Amino acid sequence: MDVFVSGATGRVGGTLATALQQRGLKVRTIAVPNDPNRKATEARGIECITGSLADLATVRQAVEGVSSIFHMAAVISFQPTARDLLWDVNVVGTYNVLRAAAEQAMNRKIRMIFASSDQVYPTRFARYRPTDELHPHEPYTFYGMSKVLGEEMAKFYNRSEANLDISTAVFSHTEAAHELIDPHGEYSGAAFFVNARVKSLKASSTHHAGANSDDQLRKVLDVLEPLMGDDEPLLLTYDENGKPHTQELVDVRDIVQGLLLIHDKPEAIGETFNLAPLSPVSLAEFIPYLAEATGRRYVEAHIPVPLGRTHGSSAKARSILGFHPKYSLFDMVDEAVGRTKAK
Repeated sequence: MDVFVSGATGRVGGTLATALQQRGLKVRTIAVPNDPNRKATEARGIECITGSLADLATVRQAVEGVSSIFHMAAVISFQPTARDLLWDVNVVGTYNVLRAAAEQAMNRKIRMIFASSDQVYPTRFARYRPTDELHPHEPYTFYGMSKVLGEEMAKFYNRSEANLDISTAVFSHTEAAHELIDPHGEYSGAAFFVNARVKSLKASSTHHAGANSDDQLRKVLDVLEPLMGDDEPLLLTYDENGKPHTQELVDVRDIVQGLLLIHDKPEAIGETFNLAPLSPVSLAEFIPYLAEATGRRYVEAHIPVPLGRTHGSSAKARSILGFHPKYSLFDMVDEAVGRTKAK
Protein backbone atom coordinates (compact mmCIF):
# COMPACT_ATOMS: atom_id res chain seq x y z
CA MET A 1 0.00 0.00 0.00
CA ASP A 2 1.13 3.55 -0.72
CA VAL A 3 1.04 6.41 1.79
CA PHE A 4 1.38 10.13 1.09
CA VAL A 5 3.32 12.08 3.70
CA SER A 6 3.56 15.79 3.00
CA GLY A 7 6.73 17.21 4.52
CA ALA A 8 8.65 13.92 4.39
CA THR A 9 11.86 15.84 3.63
CA GLY A 10 11.54 17.50 7.05
CA ARG A 11 12.00 16.44 10.66
CA VAL A 12 8.59 15.08 11.67
CA GLY A 13 7.55 13.92 8.20
CA GLY A 14 10.89 12.23 7.60
CA THR A 15 10.83 10.34 10.90
CA LEU A 16 7.22 9.37 10.27
CA ALA A 17 8.05 8.19 6.74
CA THR A 18 10.77 5.89 8.08
CA ALA A 19 8.34 4.42 10.62
CA LEU A 20 5.81 3.76 7.87
CA GLN A 21 8.45 2.11 5.69
CA GLN A 22 9.26 -0.17 8.61
CA ARG A 23 5.64 -1.30 8.36
CA GLY A 24 6.28 -2.31 4.77
CA LEU A 25 4.51 0.69 3.24
CA LYS A 26 5.65 2.73 0.25
CA VAL A 27 5.90 6.44 1.00
CA ARG A 28 5.42 9.30 -1.43
CA THR A 29 5.95 13.01 -0.81
CA ILE A 30 6.19 16.38 -2.56
CA ALA A 31 9.55 18.15 -2.62
CA VAL A 32 9.82 21.80 -3.60
CA PRO A 33 12.39 22.59 -6.31
CA ASN A 34 15.94 22.68 -4.91
CA ASP A 35 14.90 21.10 -1.59
CA PRO A 36 18.28 20.47 0.11
CA ASN A 37 16.97 17.30 1.79
CA ARG A 38 15.60 15.70 -1.35
CA LYS A 39 18.62 13.56 -2.18
CA ALA A 40 18.80 12.09 1.32
CA THR A 41 15.05 11.51 1.31
CA GLU A 42 15.16 9.63 -1.99
CA ALA A 43 18.14 7.64 -0.74
CA ARG A 44 15.85 6.28 1.99
CA GLY A 45 13.49 4.97 -0.69
CA ILE A 46 10.87 7.71 -0.48
CA GLU A 47 9.38 8.81 -3.79
CA CYS A 48 9.66 12.58 -4.27
CA ILE A 49 7.41 14.46 -6.68
CA THR A 50 8.68 17.91 -7.57
CA GLY A 51 6.19 20.69 -6.98
CA SER A 52 4.23 22.59 -4.37
CA LEU A 53 1.23 21.92 -2.17
CA ALA A 54 -0.24 25.11 -3.61
CA ASP A 55 -0.49 23.38 -7.01
CA LEU A 56 -3.54 21.12 -7.15
CA ALA A 57 -2.26 19.07 -10.10
CA THR A 58 0.89 18.16 -8.16
CA VAL A 59 -1.11 17.18 -5.09
CA ARG A 60 -3.47 15.04 -7.16
CA GLN A 61 -0.48 13.20 -8.60
CA ALA A 62 1.00 12.69 -5.13
CA VAL A 63 -2.13 11.15 -3.58
CA GLU A 64 -3.11 8.98 -6.56
CA GLY A 65 -3.77 5.45 -5.30
CA VAL A 66 -2.76 5.99 -1.67
CA SER A 67 -4.57 4.43 1.28
CA SER A 68 -3.48 6.95 3.92
CA ILE A 69 -2.46 10.59 4.01
CA PHE A 70 -0.40 12.32 6.67
CA HIS A 71 -0.49 16.07 6.02
CA MET A 72 2.54 17.22 8.01
CA ALA A 73 3.96 19.97 5.80
CA ALA A 74 3.53 23.64 6.66
CA VAL A 75 5.41 26.89 6.54
CA ILE A 76 6.25 28.02 10.07
CA SER A 77 7.06 31.69 10.14
CA PHE A 78 6.12 34.63 12.33
CA GLN A 79 7.38 37.36 10.06
CA PRO A 80 4.72 39.66 8.60
CA THR A 81 6.44 39.42 5.21
CA ALA A 82 5.72 35.67 5.08
CA ARG A 83 1.94 35.92 5.19
CA ASP A 84 1.39 35.33 1.48
CA LEU A 85 3.55 32.20 1.65
CA LEU A 86 1.75 31.01 4.78
CA TRP A 87 -1.56 31.40 3.00
CA ASP A 88 -0.42 29.61 -0.16
CA VAL A 89 1.10 26.60 1.61
CA ASN A 90 -0.83 26.26 4.86
CA VAL A 91 -4.31 27.26 3.68
CA VAL A 92 -4.44 26.67 -0.08
CA GLY A 93 -2.10 23.69 0.26
CA THR A 94 -4.26 22.08 2.94
CA TYR A 95 -7.37 22.67 0.85
CA ASN A 96 -5.66 21.02 -2.11
CA VAL A 97 -4.72 17.97 -0.04
CA LEU A 98 -8.27 17.65 1.28
CA ARG A 99 -9.80 18.15 -2.15
CA ALA A 100 -7.51 15.58 -3.75
CA ALA A 101 -8.13 13.17 -0.86
CA ALA A 102 -11.89 13.55 -1.30
CA GLU A 103 -11.52 12.69 -4.98
CA GLN A 104 -9.62 9.52 -4.09
CA ALA A 105 -12.25 8.70 -1.45
CA MET A 106 -14.90 8.42 -4.16
CA ASN A 107 -13.43 4.99 -4.91
CA ARG A 108 -12.23 3.68 -1.53
CA LYS A 109 -11.66 4.51 2.13
CA ILE A 110 -8.94 7.04 2.81
CA ARG A 111 -7.45 7.63 6.27
CA MET A 112 -5.98 11.09 6.83
CA ILE A 113 -4.15 12.81 9.70
CA PHE A 114 -3.78 16.59 9.71
CA ALA A 115 -0.94 18.15 11.72
CA SER A 116 -1.98 21.31 13.53
CA SER A 117 -0.25 23.45 16.15
CA ASP A 118 -0.86 24.63 19.70
CA GLN A 119 -0.68 28.11 18.19
CA VAL A 120 -4.40 27.68 17.46
CA TYR A 121 -5.27 28.22 21.16
CA PRO A 122 -2.52 29.54 21.74
CA THR A 123 -1.20 27.47 24.64
CA ARG A 124 1.30 30.11 25.76
CA PHE A 125 -1.44 32.63 26.47
CA ALA A 126 -4.31 30.22 27.06
CA ARG A 127 -7.36 31.07 29.14
CA TYR A 128 -6.70 28.02 31.30
CA ARG A 129 -4.05 25.36 31.86
CA PRO A 130 -3.60 22.52 31.23
CA THR A 131 -5.00 23.53 27.84
CA ASP A 132 -7.20 20.84 26.34
CA GLU A 133 -8.80 20.36 22.94
CA LEU A 134 -11.96 22.24 24.02
CA HIS A 135 -10.09 25.53 24.48
CA PRO A 136 -11.39 28.23 22.11
CA HIS A 137 -9.28 29.06 19.08
CA GLU A 138 -7.78 32.50 19.65
CA PRO A 139 -4.47 32.59 17.73
CA TYR A 140 -2.27 35.67 18.00
CA THR A 141 -0.09 34.84 14.98
CA PHE A 142 -0.93 34.54 11.29
CA TYR A 143 0.63 31.07 11.38
CA GLY A 144 -1.78 30.07 14.16
CA MET A 145 -4.68 31.47 12.16
CA SER A 146 -3.64 29.41 9.13
CA LYS A 147 -3.76 26.28 11.28
CA VAL A 148 -7.22 27.15 12.60
CA LEU A 149 -8.43 27.32 9.02
CA GLY A 150 -6.76 23.98 8.31
CA GLU A 151 -8.50 22.36 11.28
CA GLU A 152 -11.89 23.68 10.22
CA MET A 153 -11.42 22.44 6.67
CA ALA A 154 -10.39 19.01 7.98
CA LYS A 155 -13.51 18.83 10.17
CA PHE A 156 -15.71 19.83 7.24
CA TYR A 157 -14.29 17.17 4.92
CA ASN A 158 -14.52 14.52 7.64
CA ARG A 159 -18.23 15.35 8.01
CA SER A 160 -19.06 15.68 4.34
CA GLU A 161 -17.11 12.82 2.72
CA ALA A 162 -18.32 9.36 3.67
CA ASN A 163 -15.09 7.56 2.76
CA LEU A 164 -12.64 10.16 4.07
CA ASP A 165 -11.79 9.63 7.73
CA ILE A 166 -9.79 12.52 9.18
CA SER A 167 -8.21 13.20 12.57
CA THR A 168 -6.19 16.17 13.77
CA ALA A 169 -2.98 16.07 15.81
CA VAL A 170 -2.05 19.23 17.69
CA PHE A 171 1.52 19.58 18.89
CA SER A 172 3.93 22.29 19.82
CA HIS A 173 7.69 22.34 19.68
CA THR A 174 9.35 19.13 18.58
CA GLU A 175 12.97 18.31 17.90
CA ALA A 176 15.37 15.44 17.49
CA ALA A 177 17.73 14.86 20.39
CA HIS A 178 20.84 16.10 18.59
CA GLU A 179 19.14 19.41 17.76
CA LEU A 180 18.54 20.20 21.42
CA ILE A 181 22.16 21.14 22.09
CA ASP A 182 22.65 23.10 18.87
CA PRO A 183 22.89 26.89 19.45
CA HIS A 184 21.67 27.33 15.88
CA GLY A 185 18.87 24.78 16.11
CA GLU A 186 15.57 25.64 14.46
CA TYR A 187 13.75 25.86 17.76
CA SER A 188 16.25 25.09 20.52
CA GLY A 189 18.47 27.98 19.47
CA ALA A 190 15.90 30.65 20.32
CA ALA A 191 14.54 28.66 23.26
CA PHE A 192 17.80 27.98 25.08
CA PHE A 193 20.57 30.25 23.73
CA VAL A 194 20.76 34.00 24.21
CA ASN A 195 22.35 34.89 20.86
CA ALA A 196 19.72 32.99 18.89
CA ARG A 197 16.94 34.43 21.05
CA VAL A 198 18.01 37.95 20.19
CA LYS A 199 18.24 37.10 16.50
CA SER A 200 14.81 35.49 16.56
CA LEU A 201 13.23 38.42 18.39
CA LYS A 202 14.54 40.85 15.84
CA ALA A 203 13.36 38.70 12.94
CA SER A 204 9.85 37.85 14.11
CA SER A 205 8.78 39.90 17.08
CA THR A 206 5.08 39.08 16.76
CA HIS A 207 5.69 35.47 17.80
CA HIS A 208 7.31 36.24 21.10
CA ALA A 209 5.75 36.96 24.44
CA GLY A 210 6.48 40.50 25.49
CA ALA A 211 7.44 41.58 22.00
CA ASN A 212 4.14 42.65 20.49
CA SER A 213 5.14 46.30 20.18
CA ASP A 214 8.33 48.17 19.35
CA ASP A 215 8.52 49.51 22.89
CA GLN A 216 8.20 46.08 24.50
CA LEU A 217 10.61 44.53 22.03
CA ARG A 218 13.18 47.18 22.88
CA LYS A 219 12.76 46.45 26.60
CA VAL A 220 13.45 42.77 26.04
CA LEU A 221 16.44 43.42 23.77
CA ASP A 222 17.89 45.90 26.27
CA VAL A 223 18.02 43.04 28.77
CA LEU A 224 19.27 40.32 26.44
CA GLU A 225 21.74 42.00 24.09
CA PRO A 226 24.35 42.72 26.80
CA LEU A 227 24.31 39.01 27.69
CA MET A 228 25.31 37.82 24.22
CA GLY A 229 28.73 36.23 23.75
CA ASP A 230 30.95 34.62 21.15
CA ASP A 231 30.74 31.38 23.17
CA GLU A 232 26.95 31.14 22.58
CA PRO A 233 25.84 31.10 26.23
CA LEU A 234 22.66 29.37 27.36
CA LEU A 235 19.78 31.49 28.64
CA LEU A 236 17.70 31.07 31.79
CA THR A 237 14.80 33.54 31.80
CA TYR A 238 12.51 34.70 34.59
CA ASP A 239 9.22 36.52 34.20
CA GLU A 240 8.30 39.93 35.63
CA ASN A 241 7.36 38.21 38.92
CA GLY A 242 10.69 36.41 39.24
CA LYS A 243 9.33 32.99 38.26
CA PRO A 244 11.48 30.92 35.88
CA HIS A 245 10.17 30.32 32.38
CA THR A 246 8.97 26.82 31.53
CA GLN A 247 9.45 24.77 28.39
CA GLU A 248 7.23 22.23 26.65
CA LEU A 249 8.98 20.23 23.95
CA VAL A 250 8.40 16.71 22.63
CA ASP A 251 10.92 14.39 21.02
CA VAL A 252 10.09 13.81 17.36
CA ARG A 253 9.95 10.06 17.97
CA ASP A 254 7.18 10.54 20.53
CA ILE A 255 5.24 12.71 18.09
CA VAL A 256 5.50 9.97 15.47
CA GLN A 257 4.29 7.42 18.04
CA GLY A 258 1.25 9.63 18.62
CA LEU A 259 0.56 10.08 14.91
CA LEU A 260 0.61 6.33 14.30
CA LEU A 261 -1.69 5.72 17.26
CA ILE A 262 -4.17 8.25 15.87
CA HIS A 263 -3.97 6.60 12.44
CA ASP A 264 -4.48 3.09 13.76
CA LYS A 265 -7.36 3.56 16.20
CA PRO A 266 -10.89 3.75 14.74
CA GLU A 267 -12.08 5.68 17.80
CA ALA A 268 -9.72 8.51 16.80
CA ILE A 269 -11.60 9.27 13.57
CA GLY A 270 -13.07 12.76 13.59
CA GLU A 271 -11.25 13.67 16.79
CA THR A 272 -8.51 16.14 17.70
CA PHE A 273 -5.65 15.19 20.01
CA ASN A 274 -3.02 17.26 21.78
CA LEU A 275 0.33 15.42 21.67
CA ALA A 276 1.91 17.11 24.68
CA PRO A 277 4.25 16.03 27.47
CA LEU A 278 2.84 15.25 30.89
CA SER A 279 4.04 18.57 32.25
CA PRO A 280 6.26 21.50 31.32
CA VAL A 281 9.85 21.65 32.54
CA SER A 282 11.19 24.59 34.53
CA LEU A 283 14.17 26.24 32.89
CA ALA A 284 15.59 26.67 36.38
CA GLU A 285 16.09 22.90 36.34
CA PHE A 286 16.77 22.33 32.67
CA ILE A 287 19.25 25.08 31.75
CA PRO A 288 21.76 24.19 34.53
CA TYR A 289 21.43 20.54 33.49
CA LEU A 290 22.06 21.44 29.85
CA ALA A 291 24.98 23.66 30.85
CA GLU A 292 26.66 20.89 32.86
CA ALA A 293 26.07 18.29 30.14
CA THR A 294 27.49 20.45 27.35
CA GLY A 295 30.14 22.39 29.24
CA ARG A 296 28.55 25.72 28.35
CA ARG A 297 27.99 28.63 30.69
CA TYR A 298 24.54 30.09 31.14
CA VAL A 299 23.28 33.57 31.85
CA GLU A 300 20.14 34.66 33.66
CA ALA A 301 17.71 37.35 32.56
CA HIS A 302 14.64 38.88 34.17
CA ILE A 303 12.28 39.85 31.35
CA PRO A 304 10.19 42.92 32.24
CA VAL A 305 7.13 41.85 30.21
CA PRO A 306 4.84 38.76 30.28
CA LEU A 307 6.50 35.62 28.95
CA GLY A 308 3.44 33.41 28.78
CA ARG A 309 3.45 29.76 29.83
CA THR A 310 2.72 26.60 27.89
CA HIS A 311 0.98 23.62 29.46
CA GLY A 312 -0.98 21.54 26.99
CA SER A 313 -3.13 18.66 28.19
CA SER A 314 -2.53 15.25 26.65
CA ALA A 315 -5.17 13.58 28.86
CA LYS A 316 -7.39 12.76 25.87
CA ALA A 317 -4.53 11.26 23.89
CA ARG A 318 -3.42 9.22 26.88
CA SER A 319 -6.89 7.86 27.67
CA ILE A 320 -8.09 7.12 24.12
CA LEU A 321 -4.83 6.41 22.28
CA GLY A 322 -2.55 5.17 25.02
CA PHE A 323 -0.11 7.96 24.14
CA HIS A 324 2.85 8.04 26.53
CA PRO A 325 5.92 10.10 25.58
CA LYS A 326 9.08 8.11 26.19
CA TYR A 327 11.76 10.80 26.03
CA SER A 328 12.06 13.72 28.46
CA LEU A 329 14.13 16.82 27.74
CA PHE A 330 16.77 15.43 30.08
CA ASP A 331 16.81 12.09 28.23
CA MET A 332 17.25 13.94 24.95
CA VAL A 333 20.21 15.91 26.30
CA ASP A 334 21.87 12.74 27.61
CA GLU A 335 21.43 11.07 24.23
CA ALA A 336 22.70 14.09 22.31
CA VAL A 337 25.78 14.50 24.46
CA GLY A 338 26.49 10.78 24.31
CA ARG A 339 26.46 10.93 20.50
CA THR A 340 28.74 13.94 20.49
CA LYS A 341 31.28 12.33 22.78
CA ALA A 342 31.30 9.15 20.71
CA LYS A 343 32.51 10.99 17.61
